[in-house]
Amino acid sequence: MQSSEEVATAVGRNVRALRQQRRMTIDALAAAAGVSRGTVIQIETARGNPSIGTLVGLAAALRVGVASLVDGDAEPRVVVRRAAEAARLWSSAAGSNAVFRIGTDPPDVVELWDWTLQPGDGFDGEAHPMGTQEVLSVLSGQLGLRVGSTEQQLDAGDTVLFQAHAPHRYAGVGDGPVRFVMVVLQPGDAGLVPPTSIAEAELPPP
Repeated sequence: MQSSEEVATAVGRNVRALRQQRRMTIDALAAAAGVSRGTVIQIETARGNPSIGTLVGLAAALRVGVASLVDGDAEPRVVVRRAAEAARLWSSAAGSNAVFRIGTDPPDVVELWDWTLQPGDGFDGEAHPMGTQEVLSVLSGQLGLRVGSTEQQLDAGDTVLFQAHAPHRYAGVGDGPVRFVMVVLQPGDAGLVPPTSIAEAELPPP
C-alpha cells in the first residue's frame, strides 16, 4: 500500500501532466473542479493529500477516473493492439477497405489507419475541424489524392501531409490495388469545439 507521501506525489504528478496535456491553466482547472487556485498548486507540488471530494472534482474536470489521479506507476503507458483486434470500419463492393489500427483518446486525437483501394475505387472524406492534419504514406500501388481543388498522384514510397479541413478524396489510380497507411492528427482545440473521433466523424457504419 502506498504511503500518504507517495499518494500525494503521484496525485501531484498526474494532475499536472493531465492539465498540461489538456492545455489547461491552473486557474481553468481550479474553476472547472470547483476548488481554489491555491488548492491546485498545493496538489501539484505534493503539499498534502486532497480530500475525496477534491479528487472527484479534479478527475471530472480532467475527464478521467479517480484511479488515473492516484496511480503511482510512473512507467510509460504501452498499449499493444494485435492484428486480430484491428477493426475494419469501411469496405466497398469493389473489395476496398479501411482498417482502424489504433488511436488515442481526446483531447488530442491521433489515429492510425491501414487502407487498401482497388483500381478505380475511391473514398470521399468530409472536411474535418480546422487544425486537423492527415499524413499518408503509400506502401504499394498508385494513389490519387484530392484535397479541396488540389490533386496529387502518389507512387509507392511517396508520403504527403495535408490540412484536412476541406473535403478530400482517396482513389486507386493504378492498374492494381493501392495500399497506404494514414495518420490523422486532431488537436483538442481543433475547430474550437469538443473533439470527436475521426472514426466516428468520417466513416459510415460498416
